[in-house]
Amino acid sequence: MGRIPSWAKVVLFLSSYSPLYIIIALRAHNAELSILGLQLEPVGFGPVELSYLSLGSLLVTVVSVAFLAVMIRMNRTRQGQMSEIEHYRNRSDMFTEYLLVYIFPFIVFEFSNMFDVAAFLVLFITVAAIVIRSNRLFVNPVLIAFRYRVYEVETEHDRRILLTKERLDGNDITINTARISSDVYITTR
Repeated sequence: MGRIPSWAKVVLFLSSYSPLYIIIALRAHNAELSILGLQLEPVGFGPVELSYLSLGSLLVTVVSVAFLAVMIRMNRTRQGQMSEIEHYRNRSDMFTEYLLVYIFPFIVFEFSNMFDVAAFLVLFITVAAIVIRSNRLFVNPVLIAFRYRVYEVETEHDRRILLTKERLDGNDITINTARISSDVYITTR
């Protein structure tokens, strides 16, 4: 699976912010939005009212996380190849890069103000471009919920990012891996 299509990269990026969408859905549950003079009232679902922003956030969460889960599952069940790991470094610290975009909505984001929503979208699209172009799609906080660890590993031939549920420990590690993208691999079963 060497090359991931552009649309799939966008969906993978979106999945990495699904906890943020849930936070937005909760904070904006009763937000009344006005777009070009059209007033968008929250929609009632029994005793619960949800704004269109909340509904959209929840939809993006479900679709993107489901896509991530299917992609990971498909790659984990593929026939892999044995890789001898010479050096490794736990890179779970890379997940902290997501904090800026998580903190921003709590400090300055007013959910009923379309200019605030637009400003947040500009920031979000900028972060998306950086993450997608730097091949950090798999440094994804949702993978923590799926119990994955991220390692930077060196084999005899190259350096790569490895997603695994196993803890790498000791020397002379040999594991079965499958390639997800140019320099990202996942352990297989």
